[in-house]
Amino acid sequence: MTGHSMSSTRSGENGVALVFTLFLMAALSAMAVSLMFLAQTETSASRNYRTMSQARYAGEAGIHKALNYMLYSYTTPSGTGSDQLSSYDITHATTCADTTIPTCVLYSGNPVVLSSSGSVAANYPDATKRAAFASTATGTLNVGTGTVTYTAYAKLISMRSVVVYGGSNGVIQTWQITATGTVPGALPATVEVTALMERTVVPAETFAVFATANTCGAIVYSGDGGTDSYDSRNVTLTGTPPNQVPSIDHSGGAIGTNGNLNIGGDVVIEGTLSTPRSGVGSCSSGAVTAISSSGHPTITDGNISLPQAKVYETPSVPAPGSLDLDLQASTTQATCNVLVAGQGWNCTKDTSTNQFTLTPSLSTTTTLPLRNVTLQANVGLKIGGAGNVVMNWNSFTASGTSSLALESTVTTATLNMTGAGLSPSTPVVDFAGNFSTTTFDSSKLQIVYAGEGEIKLRGNNNLAATIYSPNAYVSMASGYDVYGSILSKTYANTGGAKVHYDRSLASKYFTLSNYVMSSFSWKKY
Repeated sequence: MTGHSMSSTRSGENGVALVFTLFLMAALSAMAVSLMFLAQTETSASRNYRTMSQARYAGEAGIHKALNYMLYSYTTPSGTGSDQLSSYDITHATTCADTTIPTCVLYSGNPVVLSSSGSVAANYPDATKRAAFASTATGTLNVGTGTVTYTAYAKLISMRSVVVYGGSNGVIQTWQITATGTVPGALPATVEVTALMERTVVPAETFAVFATANTCGAIVYSGDGGTDSYDSRNVTLTGTPPNQVPSIDHSGGAIGTNGNLNIGGDVVIEGTLSTPRSGVGSCSSGAVTAISSSGHPTITDGNISLPQAKVYETPSVPAPGSLDLDLQASTTQATCNVLVAGQGWNCTKDTSTNQFTLTPSLSTTTTLPLRNVTLQANVGLKIGGAGNVVMNWNSFTASGTSSLALESTVTTATLNMTGAGLSPSTPVVDFAGNFSTTTFDSSKLQIVYAGEGEIKLRGNNNLAATIYSPNAYVSMASGYDVYGSILSKTYANTGGAKVHYDRSLASKYFTLSNYVMSSFSWKKY
């Protein structure tokens, strides 16, 4: 019984190994299929990632091509030419069709657009710029496995015109640039890349004296002159009227140059020296040092090393008038009137003081174009009007006993000088006279000159002004102090004169920053 029972049990287990084998084979087959599917999925994901990356790189190439055009080839609108500011609606009152942009600049009632994309139409006043962008901001990339394409368009989000340091007009723009990169073929990919390109207004860096030349002796100081500072926003006058002057601070009178400071005597610079040059000692054309000195000069606050040379734009100066104005004590009011009436101005004369006053004959007149203006001995000239007065002259000479003044109604006066046709020995501005102001606000008078001639400041009087002449030679002698700021190519002070830097200029004069890409994003389709 026992043996029969054991034999019966064994016969019931026949085929179990085969069942286990079948289960195992099924499991292995499932694993194999899963691995094959996973491999295919990974391959597909890798291919998708590759094509998406290629499309994104193409889109980024479109962004950079558009940025490159905007930075180096595109010129902003101006008051003249085929791309005028007056063609645009910059009030920002209209909402763009693109809901991601709250407002934009309009032309002919539609958003301003430069485009190389077939799906986005260009809308820009200047056909040349439209064509240049369309040909530049498109192209292909060879990625080894094929060719990918890109196009771009730029939408003008905001724009405004500002007056920058030096008197010229600058235009601030913000562009939204959108580029599309596409991988064609059976498995295509499209990526859209968007960037914001903008620039801002920043305070202009002004100095008591700055010389743009990168040579030896860009600034030459001898005698016992120097620099210090004051703030015309909070002036305390000292002395006896009418010879009062601001009280000064023994600091803040910074100077700078792209080249060398040659300083001697008992000169005291009550501030810093900024220059990209280094070293003290002998200076030569092949080895321009920061400072060459003799005597007992002092720079109270040391040196600041500039990372690179400073660049100041050459101003665009309007053409002067065609009539000369030579004012002498014997000049009559009628003669003066004849000379300025053709420019829309009136002339009156106070015979007791020999002071001539020029005022616009119309309230809308703010520009006074003349050729060569001369103030002879014992003659005063006062410029009247309201708001911002612009004087476009070729040359200006004022003797030591003459004076130039502004009416209190004048907000600012800009003296644009051309200096055409003068002999090399004749200064464009020869200012030995007296500039009269009760506030010593140096921003009220800005002397702007684009040429390479001389601006000569001499005598024993005071001038409150800002001089912007990045290509000129400015010389000072005797006791002729300047309250404000001087920018020139080269500068020499050979007497006891000082430049009292007006610290308020740091908050009154502005320039444009470099363009920056302030945002960046992308999305795939």
